[in-house]
Amino acid sequence: MINLNPAIEQKINQFILETQNKFSQDKSATLASYQTEAKTITQETNNLRDELIQKLGGLTFSDPLPSREELDKQIIAHTDQLVETINLLSTGKNSETPLDTLSQETDSLVATITTLFDANANDANLPRLKEKLTAWQTKIKDTLVKFSTTVELQQKNESLIAELKEKLSEYSSVDEDFEKLIKEFKNNFAQLQQASVLFQNLDDLINEIQARDDVIKLNQRIDILLEKTKEQVAGFPQELDREVQGELARLITILGIAQVELMNISKPGDIMQVKSVVDAGEIAIKSLIGKPNIILAQKLRYAARTGLRKTQTGFWTRLAEFRDNLFHSFKIPTKVLIGLVLALPLNWGIMNSLPVKDLLMSLPPIINSSNQNTEGKSNQNTEDKAGNFRLLILILMTGTLGGAVSLLTRLQDFDNPKNQKYDDDLLPFIIGLTKPILGGSFAFFILLILNSNISPLEIRGGTEDNRNGIYLYGLLTMAFVAGFSERLIPDLINQVEKKVTVEASSTGQGLPPTILIAPSSAALALNGIQEFTINPVGNYTITISPPDSGEIDKNTTDAKFTYTAPAQGNAGDTITITATSDSGQTAKATITLTA
Repeated sequence: MINLNPAIEQKINQFILETQNKFSQDKSATLASYQTEAKTITQETNNLRDELIQKLGGLTFSDPLPSREELDKQIIAHTDQLVETINLLSTGKNSETPLDTLSQETDSLVATITTLFDANANDANLPRLKEKLTAWQTKIKDTLVKFSTTVELQQKNESLIAELKEKLSEYSSVDEDFEKLIKEFKNNFAQLQQASVLFQNLDDLINEIQARDDVIKLNQRIDILLEKTKEQVAGFPQELDREVQGELARLITILGIAQVELMNISKPGDIMQVKSVVDAGEIAIKSLIGKPNIILAQKLRYAARTGLRKTQTGFWTRLAEFRDNLFHSFKIPTKVLIGLVLALPLNWGIMNSLPVKDLLMSLPPIINSSNQNTEGKSNQNTEDKAGNFRLLILILMTGTLGGAVSLLTRLQDFDNPKNQKYDDDLLPFIIGLTKPILGGSFAFFILLILNSNISPLEIRGGTEDNRNGIYLYGLLTMAFVAGFSERLIPDLINQVEKKVTVEASSTGQGLPPTILIAPSSAALALNGIQEFTINPVGNYTITISPPDSGEIDKNTTDAKFTYTAPAQGNAGDTITITATSDSGQTAKATITLTA
């Protein structure tokens, strides 16, 4: 038995009242027609009785027939009883005399009168009267049966209505007895007006009561499940893994939402949907107890969450459901690819946006223009800025391309079962979306440090004719590598940090002073010697680029060193000498070989 809410109780009372009204209308109409029929047959009975009594006066009575006086009394008494019974039945009441008794007495009386008629066969009018008597006998018996059956059925239906009301009020499940009651009710009330509507209302009412019963059982099941989970978690000897704790918290939250949702739904389909949510949640919680199965729990949690949304309405709910179906219907590599495809146009749009464009246009030129003509200087400056901006975009997009290629080469790693924990998150999509953008950012960082005096990297220069091209291609290569390699930039940042960090000392003088090499450039013949001075005095590491293109002698003083040009080389070859301090500061000098 369940406690019905007032709304369902009101529907039950309304259904019973509607049934009683329809039944009363049908009963009144039936009894009204029976009363009319009762008047007719009562009149026929009285007329036949008078005709029989009058006819008996001219007949001869002999043994074993009763006397005329006795037969008159029998006819009068029996017809009076018949009339009384018929009138009583026509008002919907039962007779105290059993129907079988009345039928037997009628047959006995008709048989006696027929025997009397046969003994007086010389009367020419008796055959007609005998035929009339037989017809009356059949009609009166049929009328009694019809009236009595109807009255019994009406009384049965009244008890059916009362029993149905009681069953509906105490209803908890559809058992065999209840189904039998419903079937009998529908059979007995099929003749009512709009019976199909009445029966449909009954079916809907039963479904609603059963649905409420299912809701209560589901709520009790959730309460028991949460209580058991609480006891099991409290009984663990050690703290649960953080990931297990997170999954349990999410599952408990979903079950709590399911309990709230149960109070707002009544459709059997929605209730079955919540039942599937509870089933999934129960299995997921059990999979986390003992040796946890994280992936199974996550899959079931997703199924429970998306299943719960199916019982909710609204635009945002449908949008969230579409989003979940979109992302969870794809494998992780596919989601990474979707993010990657969207990242390229997004990055292009960011770089060409007006604020970013204004910032990039203000940067100094990457490659110095060889055009020294002062005429049309304003137009030339505008063209240089536009060309420089295009180079910047090219470098940034090269870094973006490097990030995209890096993702593509490692795409199979995302299909590793160890990464399945991201299956119900947007993280694979976010990775695919941000990795190329991050590559473009790294490329911009490479551009900044290569065009500063704190760069630990160096792009080898060429001749005057191809120096810009070599530098640009080297810069694009570094931009691609920066976007491709996730380890390069952190290492590079550490190196740059060492160059700009104040050495640990007690002086606290801040940043080290700028290093100067004098002269900053010189022209030497083969095997020529040039002395250089370094300011300030300190310990330096001297390197030559290209390597093995001469010799350095630092044995003079801490403030000076000498350089000896190589024995072989071409006129115009450029050699770069770099001095690096312990703090990472650098200074350069250029040697140009002469014939």
